[in-house]
Amino acid sequence: MNTSTYRITLALYLMLVMVSVQAQLPAVLPSGILVGGNMNNRFLFYGNSEKTYESLFRSMNNLVLKGEGIVNIIHIGDSHIQAGFLPEQLRKDFASFISSGCGARGLVFPYRIAKTNNPADYFVKFTGKWENCRNVEINKNCSLGLTGIMAQTRDTLAEMTFHFRENFTFRDFNFIRIFHDPLDTSFRIDFPGLAGTYHVVLPIQTGYTDIRFDTIIPDSLKIRIMKKDTTGNYFTFYGIDFENGDPGIIYSASGVNGAEVTSYLRCDLMKDQLGKMKPDWVILSLGANDAYPLHFNKDEFIENYITLVKKIREADPGVPVLLTVPGDSYRRHRYDNLNLVAAREAILDVARQTDCAVWDFYSLMGGPKSIMNWYKAGLVARDKLHFNKQGYLIQADLLFGAFVDAWSSFIDQSNLSD
Repeated sequence: MNTSTYRITLALYLMLVMVSVQAQLPAVLPSGILVGGNMNNRFLFYGNSEKTYESLFRSMNNLVLKGEGIVNIIHIGDSHIQAGFLPEQLRKDFASFISSGCGARGLVFPYRIAKTNNPADYFVKFTGKWENCRNVEINKNCSLGLTGIMAQTRDTLAEMTFHFRENFTFRDFNFIRIFHDPLDTSFRIDFPGLAGTYHVVLPIQTGYTDIRFDTIIPDSLKIRIMKKDTTGNYFTFYGIDFENGDPGIIYSASGVNGAEVTSYLRCDLMKDQLGKMKPDWVILSLGANDAYPLHFNKDEFIENYITLVKKIREADPGVPVLLTVPGDSYRRHRYDNLNLVAAREAILDVARQTDCAVWDFYSLMGGPKSIMNWYKAGLVARDKLHFNKQGYLIQADLLFGAFVDAWSSFIDQSNLSD
């Protein structure tokens, strides 16, 4: 395939993708909920950020046209991400046009153990007594990783079972990576009820254990943590990465209710775990909680956000990063939150200083006081702070559309070759 044919093939393909994305949105979007329609739905590239995206777009080209490779995406955020509706819709958007395979589920956490809401695409059962810590709990002194949350037990026998629901994307796996504190020899991990066999891919490493199964596991896994003697202290668990080796997208979402930028700066193991995940793209959706209090310190927010981006780049210097601007919302159900105007300006400033791209959802949804238009359209929860499921699905489709638009522009401007 010559360069011209290659470009034309991809351009036509992406045109069909864009039509498909538009078809997923309501046939007639309620008046006033999008400013300028999809003309304003695009990524804004600052500094050298467009250059950093070339590797991501080339990987997407390879995946779509040749059916080769895995594109690993990590999305970090707050309650809008923990709820799971937006990430799951993005997984479906990516999977819907990659014929070579869906990919795998990626990093998950058993939120139910920590007594908080779990994404709907999987549910968790557990036994034993578990303690937990989240990155929003500033009075607790605990180590935290990429998920921003941890669970630990000192029980003699404790279990957790992950079950992926039938009607959701990315269910099967044959490889897992368990993130944990360095294992004390008094603890042992096994998998009761497993039909096949498994083996440890590498000797137990500092902070994680890799397990490969001899067959594809379709939807569920029980993990048993056993204490072999009385000398052990705690087994501390930070999350588990599910993979299957298929070409496709691995889309991992890390969200914690109430999280601010500083919440992830408390995650001392985040850089190391992010390095192990080797992302092709990192999305940061933060700022809504930083701007929620009555007084918002813009300069401090910028400084903290720059520190967080630098922390991510220390784990992977060349990774493309997208900063999303939080949408409009009310404070305490009824007060306009004009701090979001300053937060938007701050995020653009961070992007300029750190070579990041920006998706300005705040302006796209209508800017100040636009939350009521979305609320009247039936797309926002009663608190006028969070969206409902349909609102998150629309937001996901818009973000995916902006990604495809940026990818298409890269194809148009590039000298592609076999």
